[in-house]
Amino acid sequence: MKGLIRNNFYTVEGSLKSTLLISLIAAVVLAVITRFTTDNGPLLSGIIGGNMGGFGALTMTIIQKDAASKWNKFELTMPVRRKDVITARYISSMLYILIGIVMALVSALLFHLSTGALNLERMSYGFVFGWGFALSMPTFVIPLVLILGTDRTEPIIVVSVIAGLVLFFGYSAVFSPFFSNLEHSNFLFRSSYMIFCTVLFVLSYLISCRIYQKKEL
Repeated sequence: MKGLIRNNFYTVEGSLKSTLLISLIAAVVLAVITRFTTDNGPLLSGIIGGNMGGFGALTMTIIQKDAASKWNKFELTMPVRRKDVITARYISSMLYILIGIVMALVSALLFHLSTGALNLERMSYGFVFGWGFALSMPTFVIPLVLILGTDRTEPIIVVSVIAGLVLFFGYSAVFSPFFSNLEHSNFLFRSSYMIFCTVLFVLSYLISCRIYQKKEL
């Protein structure tokens, strides 16, 4: 299992370093821009969401590179179970997202140091959107690739990105009215959305394990 996770990180090593660099540059740019603007809340939430979404997208990079190298045809020659292969992929995805959270916090810290203030409302909005969007990548991409095949990776990625956006705005449109009259409505809505996305992620893992167990390679 550790070897599979380590291999997933080696596979995206270049992309991971590039994403880290872009994240740091974005954090610095955010800190500079805040010196010259008054309403920085939307920019902060956008940087936070973008950070988490960017690291979540590394799951797609793994699948693309594995498909190009045909690694998926050889990984089962190792002393691992099929379930281990899927588990390692989902764990790797979560680790990428956690790195994204750390970088998002770095951006928020630089923002605070630059402005002396921090819009917690916009910050939480960015984290909620980023969490859901980042999780949507492995949630949709992994099972769809297992079902449709690696030769359809690019259209699957496009569909998954769209699905992640539709999930957020669709959930907002459907469930916001139910929370609007409640005390702490924003907190309840955002917490429920994060839980919902996490449940989808777990269901996706279970479905992917089942598909891969029956899949002929």
